[in-house]
Amino acid sequence: MRRQSIMLPVGPIKGGGGLLLLLTLTLSGCASMTPHSAYPPANLSHGNASSAYDSRAEATTLDAVLVHTIAEIGKPYQWGGESPRTGFDCSGLIQYVLGRAGVTIPRTSFAQAEALPAVSLNRIRPGDLVFFNTMGQPFSHVGIYIGGNQFVSALNRQQGVAVQSLRTPYWAERLDGVRRPMPTELLAMRDD
Repeated sequence: MRRQSIMLPVGPIKGGGGLLLLLTLTLSGCASMTPHSAYPPANLSHGNASSAYDSRAEATTLDAVLVHTIAEIGKPYQWGGESPRTGFDCSGLIQYVLGRAGVTIPRTSFAQAEALPAVSLNRIRPGDLVFFNTMGQPFSHVGIYIGGNQFVSALNRQQGVAVQSLRTPYWAERLDGVRRPMPTELLAMRDD
């Protein structure tokens, strides 16, 4: 297994009392295949959602997401897995990490993509979810963007939870879109 050591700065994102960590990580490195089920898309209210949304809460949530994501690097891959003890699949990792930060989302990558608001690639920021078509199906793989064109995801049994580059041709050709997770309170404001 090839190992590489890097420094990842994780800092405040857009107007919040953020956290600056310099973490030295041992990394490895691709392609998860998880079963997916249909999930109705979220219909987010655009009314008073922005006024109800506190940017400090967003920064705190984002810091927690990034800290929990980085803590899972090196954990094992397990099809259907959703815990650091037994391992993760891609969507299980996302649900676990976001849940630890207080954000509730569906279990499968397809359902996660359908439930969260889309963000254009040129507006991507750390903490956003990146979705890929790795099985000939939209949104069949997911990771968490950590900045510098890199994302963390549960890849396979050989590589486990690892950092990958969005610039790698494999991932660049399969990118389906970006979604922005939000605190549960904001997602709860959606119209039913």
